[in-house]
Amino acid sequence: MAELLENLNDAQKEAVIHEKGPLMIVAGAGTGKTTVITRRIARLIQDGLAKPTEILALTFTEKAAGEMEERVDQMLPMGYLDLSIQTFHAFCERVLREHGMEIGISRDFGIVTELDAWLLVRKHFDKFDLKYYRPLGNPMRYLKGILQHFSSAKDAQVTPESYKAFIKSKEKEFPKEEIDRLHELADAFATYESVLHAENVLDFGGLIQYTLKLIEERPGILKKLQDRYKFVLVDEFQDTNAAQYELVKAIALPENNITVVGDDDQSIYKFRGASLANILKFDSDYPDTKHVVLTQNYRSHQEILDASHKLIQYNNPNRLEIQTGLSKKLVAHREEGGKVHHLHFESLEAEAKAYFEPSFRRGI
Repeated sequence: MAELLENLNDAQKEAVIHEKGPLMIVAGAGTGKTTVITRRIARLIQDGLAKPTEILALTFTEKAAGEMEERVDQMLPMGYLDLSIQTFHAFCERVLREHGMEIGISRDFGIVTELDAWLLVRKHFDKFDLKYYRPLGNPMRYLKGILQHFSSAKDAQVTPESYKAFIKSKEKEFPKEEIDRLHELADAFATYESVLHAENVLDFGGLIQYTLKLIEERPGILKKLQDRYKFVLVDEFQDTNAAQYELVKAIALPENNITVVGDDDQSIYKFRGASLANILKFDSDYPDTKHVVLTQNYRSHQEILDASHKLIQYNNPNRLEIQTGLSKKLVAHREEGGKVHHLHFESLEAEAKAYFEPSFRRGI
């Protein structure tokens, strides 16, 4: 294991050598989180804590998954076989193709992008009973917004049935016009799902939602996944939504060998339902969580890090530092340099033009 700990700082080593139980790695920008994740995976395999087939690592992009796979492969002498390093959607697609028939999902289902979904709804637009959301001048004016609304609902584990039930429970609290508008949305949601089923396709939110439905309604399938994956690792945990978190939490049972890596200051999917809430909820769900905070930055100089830390304070109090008391202030590994300049320009064109002026480049 010595080579896996080579050139790591103390906090990174602590994360890599952690054995079992929940682990949260709070990793600021440029602190080597990918190095830590991949070496932790290699360490679990090399030390016999898990077989490659017993490790599930989930991230958000194919690029990130590919990079992790490549790094792990380089660290293991004999490479690896059947190591599951995937995006959430790729993992759920695989599970549904393998077991989806249990809940009526065909194995040959297709997957639609946002544009595909828009085109599909436009094709079946006559099936949607829209009044409020069907202006005469442009009947499809609100279509994109409606589909985004359905996507957000799925990320929050809301189904057409639960949507309708919620509206019904609020009928006495809101004016009839508002309730009618919401019922129109709920009915459109149900119609949208029926169109997807008729076309034998799932959208990205549906991949997660139906995988959750599968493991909730078929506990035997969940048990197979739990037995298969002894260790679960989640990269960019701050970008997970409620449905994704529930999925990994269920698979990690009963041993709870779950490692999450994240930094609330780097969340880019809050508009999709990702937020600080999952990071805070992790601590309440797993009271025995081990925390490792990576603050040694290998990318930038101290002046840049200090300016960034000062700027991010404007997000307080909705930050992990304030909510938990953990210090995330980054310390530069590099020597002095990287001066910060605050420059103003009248327009984007003026900024672009100035950047290519030799005198400007020398000044910064």
